[in-house]
Amino acid sequence: MENDIALARENLPNHQTQGIDVSIVMPCLNEVRTLETCIDKAKTAIAQLNLQGEIVIADNGSTDGSVALAERLGARVVPVTKKGYGAALIAGMKAAKGHYLVMGDADDSYDFREAVPMVEKLQHGYDLVMGSRLRGTILPGAMPWKNRYIGTPVLTKILNWVYGCKFSDVNCGLRAISKPAFTSLTMESRGMEFASEMLVKAAILGLKSTEVPITLHPDGRDRPPHLQPWADGWRHLKYILLFAPKVLYWIPGILLFLCGSILAIALNTAPGGTYVYLAGIGFNDHWIVVAALLCIIGYEILVMGLLAYLYTLTHRVTRRSAKMDKLLRWLTMERIILISLALLAIGLAWELSVIKAWVSGNFGPLNAFRPAVTGMTLLVMGVHTLFSSFFYAVLSDRYKNKYE
Repeated sequence: MENDIALARENLPNHQTQGIDVSIVMPCLNEVRTLETCIDKAKTAIAQLNLQGEIVIADNGSTDGSVALAERLGARVVPVTKKGYGAALIAGMKAAKGHYLVMGDADDSYDFREAVPMVEKLQHGYDLVMGSRLRGTILPGAMPWKNRYIGTPVLTKILNWVYGCKFSDVNCGLRAISKPAFTSLTMESRGMEFASEMLVKAAILGLKSTEVPITLHPDGRDRPPHLQPWADGWRHLKYILLFAPKVLYWIPGILLFLCGSILAIALNTAPGGTYVYLAGIGFNDHWIVVAALLCIIGYEILVMGLLAYLYTLTHRVTRRSAKMDKLLRWLTMERIILISLALLAIGLAWELSVIKAWVSGNFGPLNAFRPAVTGMTLLVMGVHTLFSSFFYAVLSDRYKNKYE
């Protein structure tokens, strides 16, 4: 991770030659009512830091005079044609010239003067500093109850649990991050889920993070906010799960496959038509269909999880994994093909044994429902493994070329 940030730092323009140390970036969409107050507070913060700074307004298509006002007040306006909170911030942060970046809304809900201790944390070696409203102060009317007591706490607990973080307020919009760290994140979300993407990738890449308590004020808008609580909440949750193969794929996949395998083995070791008892529950022939379904679904989830994780490491997050290195050295495409052929051979042999027993019985009644379904299950898994190996080869080659 240190190498990734060091490389990003080397590729940045020299901020000292540009005369800019800190950039305060605000996404803007028709914020003329509050923009002047935010810019004034941002100027005060820069003065208190005693650094060379700039104020960047990432304008997302304002039509109320926000652009003209920002320019008149000395801010640098970056026009952003792609719509969305995240799109505006990505463009603004990329265009920012400072080594330290501060982001916050332009609706006067955040006091940019509270970013001073956040930038000081960056100066002392942190990569990312989060503001925390829940550990700070939330003024009356500043946050809807469902956001304060349901949405934000729930998303915070999920993200912390999935990624092993210790954040207290994952939705806070006042944040500070070093430019090299931001570059290493390769941010891509256009909507409000930008907030979760930043923390998810920061956790995956091991950024050194901390928090500073802040105050949330009622916004100064004369219109409803752009936030859509339920839709944006789902986007946040979806993004948190997208980068969590352990939770999304591996745990449910292993549980389903193990349950199906145990049930299938137990049924196949007993004569057809007889009950098998597990934990005091009786299972008969028709349960082999359930066992097959669990095995197939669990197996496909595990394979998909491996492919999704490889795709994440090669396309969504710039990160090398020691465990993945070992796995790829052993699990070559050729070995996967051999595994798939073995599954196909065993499944076919199982089916042929059923056919042989049927023929030897002069095509009469045959109680071979359990082995017939088990053989079919192995055949399905073999075919799935065989064709998945080609996609695996594409992703594994990309990973090796990128990191080895």
